[in-house]
Amino acid sequence: MVGFVLVVGFFAVRWHWTDVQGSIDANSERFSQALLGKEAQAQSKVLGVENEKNYTDVNSLDDLDFQIKQLSEKKALKAKNYCMIDVIGQYSPGTASKIIKIYQQTDADILASKMILAARIRVEEKNGNSVFAKCDAGNIQTDDDLIGKKYLGAESKTIFPWMDNEQWNTIRQAIVKDKDVIEKASLIAGIEPRLLVSCAIVEQVRLFNSDRELFKKFFEPLKILGNANKISLGIMGIKENTAIKTEGHLKDSNSPYYLGANLQNVLDFENGSGGNNRYDRLTENTHYYSYLYGAIYLKQMMTQWEKAGYDIKYRPEIAGTLFNVGFPQSKPNPNPKVGGSNIDVEGIKYTFGSLAYEFYYSGELIDAFPYVVN
Repeated sequence: MVGFVLVVGFFAVRWHWTDVQGSIDANSERFSQALLGKEAQAQSKVLGVENEKNYTDVNSLDDLDFQIKQLSEKKALKAKNYCMIDVIGQYSPGTASKIIKIYQQTDADILASKMILAARIRVEEKNGNSVFAKCDAGNIQTDDDLIGKKYLGAESKTIFPWMDNEQWNTIRQAIVKDKDVIEKASLIAGIEPRLLVSCAIVEQVRLFNSDRELFKKFFEPLKILGNANKISLGIMGIKENTAIKTEGHLKDSNSPYYLGANLQNVLDFENGSGGNNRYDRLTENTHYYSYLYGAIYLKQMMTQWEKAGYDIKYRPEIAGTLFNVGFPQSKPNPNPKVGGSNIDVEGIKYTFGSLAYEFYYSGELIDAFPYVVN
């Protein structure tokens, strides 16, 4: 029975029973706001996180003036961030608590700003953007310590609808159990584990929420079967044609997706070539090859963009969009759009890329898949 359940789940992904039409996300431009000006410079050194090591050595009065300006801007940004955290806390104290905890641990203003944006979008959907008007006005005075004490440790219903259901509990447990193979696959490909997890989670949220009956009949019951409660097949939703192209790009040194000689043979088959061997890989129970194909696939598109002069490894919303739409739609440009498959979760409309951003900056699963600081 378990084998039948898993096979049905796999073919639901393989044959695209749950595919839906894609689009550009309504918030596409907002996701780019945190990449303007000096924030973009900070990201060139840190994966989603800014820290004190990003400040340059003082060798002249000009350097000193610049650092004084940086510190002034940092103070203003921190005040604005805490103002918005206070607003978010009025609707979800637990979400505010999570942001504050990570903010205090990292002192990373850019990271906090992105976490705040993810939560702010959800607050504004129900309450309008006027609730943040005071924070957006400028010249804000906040008592950061008081706000921290007000919310730190608070618990409440999450502000993110996709976390507030039984599907998320199943996905969450499955992903954490796969931590070791996720880290192994990410290390081989040279990408951040949390980025890979972002795409895996969105693929599963998309699957579960596009066919609730499939979830209830074939996935939810597996929670009582110990290790079998994992979503065992097709966890990354890698299509066979995409897998074939991913293998091919590893061999083609003229391809913009080429990753170098050190990874040229990483997906070689020991016994023969593709076909059934590829199917066996994508259906094996450890999920290692599902994650490895996903990680290599992501790295190839990130490499294509980097070779064209655009760094997207700090853009989970763009990497997620490309993961969803595939090689043919991966066209490097200075103003990439966030989008992909449309996903409806509890009446809230997402695109694949926006949900990848929302998970990445939600702070969820942070103990298992932390933000990486260089």
